[in-house]
Amino acid sequence: MKKTVLFYLAIRSLLLTAQENEKSYIWPLDISNGISSTFQEFRANHFHAGMDLRTFQRTGYPVLAIADGVIERIGVSKTGMGSVIYLRHRDGNTSIYGHLEKFCDRIESLVVRERKRSAEKYFGRYALPEPIAVRQGEVIAFSGESGHGFPHLHLEIRDQVDGALNPLSWIGNPPEDDIAPRLKGIVLRSRGNFLLNDNLGEFYFKLRNNGLAYTLAEPLTVTGPFDLSMQAYDIAGGRQQVAPYSLEAYLDGQLYYRVVFERLVRDDNNQLGMLYDMAGSDNGVYFYKLFPQSGFAMEKGNSPFAENLGLLAPGEHEIRVIVKDRQQNQAVAVVPLRKFPSVERAFQKEYELNAGQRRVLADSDLSIYINRDDVVIKIKDFPMPPAWITLKILQGNQEQVAAAKEYSEGVFFCFKPLNDEMRVQLRFILSDGRQAVEELHKNILLLVLKSRTARQFRYGDFLADFAAGSVLEPTVLQLENVGLPVDYPMLAGPVSVAPVHFTFLDTVFFKFKIPRDQARQEQLGIFRYQASGKKWNYVQTQRVPEKEYLGCRVLSGGIFALLRDVDPPQISFRGRRVWRSEAHEKLVVRLLDRGKGIDEGTVAVFINGQKAECEYDPDWRHILIDATAGVRRGKNDLLVQAADFAGNRSVETFHFLCK
Repeated sequence: MKKTVLFYLAIRSLLLTAQENEKSYIWPLDISNGISSTFQEFRANHFHAGMDLRTFQRTGYPVLAIADGVIERIGVSKTGMGSVIYLRHRDGNTSIYGHLEKFCDRIESLVVRERKRSAEKYFGRYALPEPIAVRQGEVIAFSGESGHGFPHLHLEIRDQVDGALNPLSWIGNPPEDDIAPRLKGIVLRSRGNFLLNDNLGEFYFKLRNNGLAYTLAEPLTVTGPFDLSMQAYDIAGGRQQVAPYSLEAYLDGQLYYRVVFERLVRDDNNQLGMLYDMAGSDNGVYFYKLFPQSGFAMEKGNSPFAENLGLLAPGEHEIRVIVKDRQQNQAVAVVPLRKFPSVERAFQKEYELNAGQRRVLADSDLSIYINRDDVVIKIKDFPMPPAWITLKILQGNQEQVAAAKEYSEGVFFCFKPLNDEMRVQLRFILSDGRQAVEELHKNILLLVLKSRTARQFRYGDFLADFAAGSVLEPTVLQLENVGLPVDYPMLAGPVSVAPVHFTFLDTVFFKFKIPRDQARQEQLGIFRYQASGKKWNYVQTQRVPEKEYLGCRVLSGGIFALLRDVDPPQISFRGRRVWRSEAHEKLVVRLLDRGKGIDEGTVAVFINGQKAECEYDPDWRHILIDATAGVRRGKNDLLVQAADFAGNRSVETFHFLCK
């Protein structure tokens, strides 16, 4: 048996090596400083469609054609991928090279001609009059930082129908990589009234590496289904956190979940929130949902996780997760769990049975947890037996009574919305075992979303507009006003729409009504609260069909408000005040705006009264000015002016000496 396994592994290794050797593309740079972004990584509203290569924070490295082909198009833009080359290969694929500093001489001459013809420095996409044939390994351009981002090279490979392919699956000589992915922790969200470690809600558990596998400090205890997400990443070049290549999950040895990052089409971006957990994911931080969902076409396991968990017999079980990078380095997580019967657990508690001594409900620690279409109301440290409290739910013309159940820290109620009405009244009734002694009324707002049903919800100055395809399964959101500090004048909100761990699959707009008699409406904008940084970030705001409203398209819930941006940009002159004319150095002016952002068309620089050529770089947030342009020996005056998209304008004057 052992010889058979070794023989199988040897044959498999030879087959993989042969497949790798068949790759006909080469690395696009003659340097290797690691990968800063991989294929299908998380972005705020889409998947990353290529890979990014580090260039030592510098520009000007030769960019090589990864295979023979013809250059048919280029692009020169100020945003996006900046200066870009489109190279079509003999196999029908097209390689795309972005953020270039300049092109090879044959193309650069065409750029000069097109700029002169169009009178535009950034003339966009341009079809070459005659395609330029290039050989594999030929220098076609030089790396840069044009468009969005710091110095790097972006490489994409597109097939004949414009599907994006994983470049690492096509390049035959990638840098060596023997570092396995890293697994940080797991997120568990209870489903319905089932308990996780005798509790309900959302929980994060760190994973520990014991040398063979990642595991938890102690086994999980569950009474039924839950949703599972994992925080994981790969290490590219020994330093950068990037997305891995594949994830597999097994329940008691049976594969139930599998995703592989090989190919993307534009419509796949709608599934961003099915792969990545939106509550924690960000650039460089990746939480993956390890359970199939309706309509999740990227997932290949196709085995219902929650239903399988529900069918498990009481006793010991195991979840095993395997995370691989493209070089097949792998990390394994082993999560043992113990399932108890779904009947109510018995908790050893001491109760304060005299309910009449204080206001138990009024002083209670009450919280709301929502996952999918289940609403859970938790009362922590409840001092009475659960039989002494009931909950009456009134929604529209319907009502129901829910009995309390115990969990380790108190009691809870679990229910599903009764209908589509937004306003729900909760009536908690406390008895002393004989008669009611206290009542507490609480109103909550629930947004009930159903598949193929467009919905619109109004709440004061806030309007939420959901397209019919926003969700594929019944989903409940909670809407509430929240109190948060705001640095800008607040016109409406803040409004919280929770939870935020999934994305909407179709168009969703959040809108705020503009107060009457608002002058300078260009200052108004919708902002989203970032809890990690405790700050408000501007969201692209636009006019909507409701003329008295401003709106923004959203992919997930969060906390939003309509604010007035009244702060002008901040201009500062960075660096020393004495320069040498023969050094050909550049002046650096720092330009910051914490509101709607710098309007680049308003940026202007004057040296000794003469306008100087300059360009604002939004990534570095600075202006670079050639210190030799208009500079004289002795004292020099530098005037900088800029405005933001709210129309707030700043003008600053600085002085420096030139020797």
